[in-house]
Amino acid sequence: MGINRAIKQLGELMSKIGRRRAISSNSRDATLSPGKMASSAEYITSGDSDEGLLDESSNDDIAETSEEETEARHACTSCTEEYPLSDIFQTECAHNYCRECILHLFENSLTNESLYPPRCCRQPIRASTAVEDMIGIEMTKRFKERKIEISDPERTYCSDKTCSRYIPPHNIRRGVGICQFCTARTCTGCKKQGHRGDCNDENANKQSITRDDGKAKEEKANDVLLEKLAKRRQWKRCPNCSRMIERVSGCKNIR
Repeated sequence: MGINRAIKQLGELMSKIGRRRAISSNSRDATLSPGKMASSAEYITSGDSDEGLLDESSNDDIAETSEEETEARHACTSCTEEYPLSDIFQTECAHNYCRECILHLFENSLTNESLYPPRCCRQPIRASTAVEDMIGIEMTKRFKERKIEISDPERTYCSDKTCSRYIPPHNIRRGVGICQFCTARTCTGCKKQGHRGDCNDENANKQSITRDDGKAKEEKANDVLLEKLAKRRQWKRCPNCSRMIERVSGCKNIR
């Protein structure tokens, strides 16, 4: 390689170094004096090959580019804050959500059935592996349990008013569900305390009352109060699960 070409490449190299970091006041100059250029040329021709030096410069450029890509930040569609790509989930409609905001969407879907499943642009956000990595193991477990509850056409909830948890199908035997939280028994027919016999049989209901007369009387009194409150606030019972429902908006029909 000729000395002139070496001097030219060295000048380009020093210019790049000067832009990236200030090593001295001389390195900030746009050009080198002929004496310094010649001295530098002697260095690259007498020592290691200039190709090795240029290769090192290329590696620095690649490293700098990779660092810039790593530090690239993306704005969350919900909170508008910027986050690294590793903390961003992109929906099928090309909107970005940070960890906190996507977790908030899933939390809301667990407490408000009208928000289940979580959506963006009216498109459901599927619980993919990428989503699970963002929301964590515990939320993923709760979301899957909620999916079972929502998809159950004949849901049964614990008859104990202080519990009222959902009883999944695998906890139901011969028309009686056992709550996995408080162990209370619930009839899947009338949705009341578990009993023997048919739900319409008065003797069957008496059997459940006799078993725990004090608790049954208390529950009956609570039911009366609930019915009065429901009438005053115009609540209605779901025809499928018998839970009280408050109409916030929409028509008055319950399906």
